Amino acid sequence: MTIWVKAVFLAACVAMLGCGASKPITPDPLVIAPVDLYPLRTGNAWSYDVNTGEPSSTLAVTRVETVHGSIATVRTGQGSVRYDIREEGIYVVSDGAWLFRAPFEEGASWPARGGRTGRLVSTEASIETPAGSFSGCLEVVETGGKLDLEVRTIYCPFVGPVAVDSTMRSNVSDREISVHARLRGYDVKGGASLTP
Repeated sequence: MTIWVKAVFLAACVAMLGCGASKPITPDPLVIAPVDLYPLRTGNAWSYDVNTGEPSSTLAVTRVETVHGSIATVRTGQGSVRYDIREEGIYVVSDGAWLFRAPFEEGASWPARGGRTGRLVSTEASIETPAGSFSGCLEVVETGGKLDLEVRTIYCPFVGPVAVDSTMRSNVSDREISVHARLRGYDVKGGASLTP
């Protein structure tokens, strides 16, 4: 190769941020759509290892049963939940409250389930789960309400909820009770599919 061809090749490599090396893409929380954080499409499913403090964990499965217009019905171990997929967020129909709501700016808050207040505490959360490592995620904390329950959920773009931690203090024993769920596998249309 002549010096001129080598120079052109080198310039092209530099322009592409290093020959073949690619920089990881981190989603911009200001342009991510709510449906990207919880992809509610018929058939999408998530499985979780749930730790209640007992010697062995429990497997929980969540699946989108139907989507009619903007209303998605999701089956959980406790029954069905209806969500309204709105441009500004995911709305819980039965509670008249939000899972999360745009704009996705740290410190933003909204009325959440159970009379709690939801707050966006991070737009760059990272976590390791049995389903893999995730970064560039939104971390939402719900606090207050009748049960004085704290629920911390991490939603990752194009995957959905990957971690849920619930904590409350028992009025009877004054003992703290915690439940932790971590994503074990997921099958999300239009996104990654991973089942270890």
